[in-house]
Amino acid sequence: MVELVLASRVAVVGERLRGELAGLTEPAEVALVRVERCPAGTLPVSISSCVVDPTDPTFELVVPEGVPPGCAGVRCELGFVVRARSPVRGRRRAEVVVPVEVRGGEQTVHEGDHLYDRLIASYPARHFHLELAAALLEGGGHLRGRVHVAEGVSEGVVQVAVRCRETWRTNFRIRNWRHPPLWDDAVLWQHQTSVELEPARRWLPFGFEIPTGLPPGMEGHIISWRYEIEAQRRVRARPDERAVITPLRFEIG
Repeated sequence: MVELVLASRVAVVGERLRGELAGLTEPAEVALVRVERCPAGTLPVSISSCVVDPTDPTFELVVPEGVPPGCAGVRCELGFVVRARSPVRGRRRAEVVVPVEVRGGEQTVHEGDHLYDRLIASYPARHFHLELAAALLEGGGHLRGRVHVAEGVSEGVVQVAVRCRETWRTNFRIRNWRHPPLWDDAVLWQHQTSVELEPARRWLPFGFEIPTGLPPGMEGHIISWRYEIEAQRRVRARPDERAVITPLRFEIG
């Protein structure tokens, strides 16, 4: 019986996670595995691996840069495990799994335009747009930004709202190009504030404090947590004007 022994149950981003396979009698693969869970199922993805030989049962796994910490929402969860597997014999293989906690890791908050398999809201209104000044996209963090109003718009109120959406893919088990990715979502938290337009100002600030307990902004393969900022201005006799931005933080999809 092989035993997976880790020097620490905490994996630090950018460092090495060390351990040993006690009782190993044949070569085995050891991997640090990211595990995404959602209502549609579970998706494990190896992010670092090595082969361990019985003559030297110790191992080191690199914890890649940019890996987000483990976190959970209401329906979705992101976790990490160290997994040791023996070679396949017939249709069977032995497997040992030990959960680990990932700490550290950081990515600059930004807007992305390369995740073509999902819809992430980001567009200006006719007479104004949103700009982000500072953000820490996680529970206990904050959002700071401004509404940039075009010349000629000098009165009225812009309602600015932020919401944290938990999103998950519902058909990720289907690997057929005829079936586009389908996503479902639920709002975990939302808040709204009002910005009064002024004739002499084109930049109008807003800010939000993110409650503790919410997950970090993250785009994964089958799950995500998005902090969406929306501004809306009512216009008489015409459709309301709306602008939206969705800043991204961690991207592992």
